[in-house]
Amino acid sequence: MKRIAEGRTAEIFQEHHESVIKLYRSGFPKDAIIYEYEITKQVASLGISVPMVHELVEMEGRIGINFEYIEGKPLLQKMAEHPQELDDFAEILAEMHVTLHRCEVPADERGKPFRKQKEMLAHNIHQAPQLSTDEKHAILQILEALPNGNRVCHGDFHPDNAMVGEKRWIIDWMTGMVGHPAGDIARTLILFRYGTLPEAAPSHVKDQLQAMRERMGHVYFNYYLAHSNLQMDEIDQWMLPVAAARLTEWIPEEEKDQLRSVIRERLKLK
Repeated sequence: MKRIAEGRTAEIFQEHHESVIKLYRSGFPKDAIIYEYEITKQVASLGISVPMVHELVEMEGRIGINFEYIEGKPLLQKMAEHPQELDDFAEILAEMHVTLHRCEVPADERGKPFRKQKEMLAHNIHQAPQLSTDEKHAILQILEALPNGNRVCHGDFHPDNAMVGEKRWIIDWMTGMVGHPAGDIARTLILFRYGTLPEAAPSHVKDQLQAMRERMGHVYFNYYLAHSNLQMDEIDQWMLPVAAARLTEWIPEEEKDQLRSVIRERLKLK
C-alpha cells in the first residue's frame, strides 16, 4: 500500500484505485474510531457528500477504516498551490459549510450515533487539565445558556477537511455531531486564528499558509454571514466554550498556551 497523506491522528494509505485505508496511530481510542465509522455512514444517509465507508480493519495492531477512494485535493493544498485564487477557495469553503448547516438531523436520529454538541463540549471542558475548577464552572455556565440546535455539524471543519475535484467532499467526521451552526463556525474561526499548521507540510508551505491565514478567515467568515441567518454576536458567544473544549485534543503545547491566554482574557470580560 502507498501512503498518500498523514495527520496527527492517522495515516492514509491507498489500497487500490477504489479504496483507501485510514490507519490510526497506535494508542488512539478505539471508541473514537468506531464513532467515526458509524457517524460517516449516518451522515451519508442524509445526503451529505462524504466518502463511502466500507469496513473497520486492523493492521499490525492498529485500527483503521476502509473508505471509498475519492478524486480531488484538499482546499488547503489548492490554496498553497494557487495563492492568487485564495479568495475563491475561501468562498468555496464557506459555501460548503453553509450547505452542510442546512441539513437537519431528523428527530428520531438525534440520539445514537449522533452525539450532541453541547454535551461533547461540556465533557471536554470538564476534562481540560489546564483550567481551574472555577474557570470550568464559569465556562460551563456560559455553555449551558447557549441554544441547542438540530443541524449537522462537522466539529472540525477547515480547509484540510474539504476535498475539491469534480465533486466537493467533506471528510474526517470523528467530531461530527448534531447541534447549532454557530458553535461549528466558532470552531472553524478558532482553527483559523490559532490552529497549528499540518506538521507534514514543508516549511515553505507553512510560511505561505501562515501569511494567508488572516485573509482566508476573513473572506470565509464574511461569505458565511452573507449567506446564512447567523449574526456575528451569535457566533462570538460560542468562542469561549469551544476554545476551552479544544484543550483536551491532540494538539501542540504552543497552541494550548495560546488558547489558555484567549480563554482567560475572555473570562475577565464576563
